[in-house]
Amino acid sequence: MNGHIPRHKERPDRGAGLNITWNAADGVIAAVFLAVVLTGVYFGSARIFIALSERELLSENISNISFIVLYGIQVLLMMGTVWFFALHRRKARLRDLGLKYYSIGKTLWYTLISIVAIFAISFIYIIIMSLGLGIEAPESKIETLIMNRSVSNTVLLIVVSFIGPIVEEVFFRGFLYSAFKKNWGILPALFLSSILFSLVHLEIYSFIPLFMIGWLLAYIFEKTRSLFPAIFLHAMYNLILILILLGQLELINVY
Repeated sequence: MNGHIPRHKERPDRGAGLNITWNAADGVIAAVFLAVVLTGVYFGSARIFIALSERELLSENISNISFIVLYGIQVLLMMGTVWFFALHRRKARLRDLGLKYYSIGKTLWYTLISIVAIFAISFIYIIIMSLGLGIEAPESKIETLIMNRSVSNTVLLIVVSFIGPIVEEVFFRGFLYSAFKKNWGILPALFLSSILFSLVHLEIYSFIPLFMIGWLLAYIFEKTRSLFPAIFLHAMYNLILILILLGQLELINVY
């Protein structure tokens, strides 16, 4: 024996236990690009909606198509930036974004505990804002769409409860969180990705609850090293929220 102690080969930098080939600079550039383009798209579409409403041309079919097109643009932009910066430019794999198998049983457990926590936090937040500050919660975008019947329930359920959670988790947790964690560590990554997640929803009143939801989703991604628990939780939360709002609408129609 020569007394030499074998050393393990150093592994590449890893963000939630994954081979993260992209970095924080990629994340920042992607986030800024997305913010600028989406802001223009939202303001432009808002002006079109107002013009159509004033001329009484905003039928249900037009509303459905407009909603799908607008959300489709957002999906393409988010997935396009992930593809360019991570998959194309940095030669990452889908599993590096967190798209890999995770225990179904543990996923269900995480979802159950997290949904109870999210609704409890949201309920407490609403009480504090209404009683402590005297601020009445304005309608969210989803509430407005449902109450005004601007978009069919089927379209809303598919987009908000299925497509949205997948796209947002891939972008905010799989891509942004991993990029920020690689260069700046877990806490800054949790904080920044959660802020951006909250801001993109464009709902000032719900900023804090959305920030906390984003933090929880990123934390689950960090612990499980898979996006599927976060995607499932996100989808179930959105689905329950929509079903509650639809139930409220039915009660309003009855009474």
